[in-house]
Amino acid sequence: MHLIGMIASRGVAAMDTEETAPSPLACPQCREVDQVQHVPAAHQGGRMSYQGLGPAYTGNTGYATPYHGVATSAVSSALNPMPPVRGASGYLVLGVLSTIFAGIALLVSLSLTLAGDGMSVIGLFWTWIWPALGVGMSVLGYLQYTHRSRANAEMRRGSQRVLDVWSRAWFCHRCGVVFFPDGGQAIPLPAFRAYLWQIGDYRV
Repeated sequence: MHLIGMIASRGVAAMDTEETAPSPLACPQCREVDQVQHVPAAHQGGRMSYQGLGPAYTGNTGYATPYHGVATSAVSSALNPMPPVRGASGYLVLGVLSTIFAGIALLVSLSLTLAGDGMSVIGLFWTWIWPALGVGMSVLGYLQYTHRSRANAEMRRGSQRVLDVWSRAWFCHRCGVVFFPDGGQAIPLPAFRAYLWQIGDYRV
């Protein structure tokens, strides 16, 4: 009987230990799990697509026009694993159009210079300023296109390192902090974003 009592006591003690042992997914700040969510799920849950019809006017004529978009909560935006990729095609278009403009302006300036004997300095200035501006805009467009394309490529390469860390994090909606189950430290959202940006080597 004494042996049975000891076994029973140990079993009850073990059950009490299991009941009081904190969950590895408990928030390190509030020690609760009911408001804890996986960071990828919290990020996706804060995004909502919408569409509908709205009024539009052309002069005095009104008509319905469709609209659509994605609404993003502040939490979802703060948990975004990477900054938005900025397009580079606009700079390429600028470079191409500026090159065409510079070529046409150069031909016109050459014709005016050859035909205008005794052209004043001011006349020469206004004749050649346009091809010079075209060349400058063309160079600027191509340089910006190269820089933006390179930055986007580096961002995509760094995003894989970020996703490996991001997918292991958890978010507490009650406290507004991020934590890792094996770390036990509450991380504010701005600090978490700065940490991800550092891992990805994002330059924005």
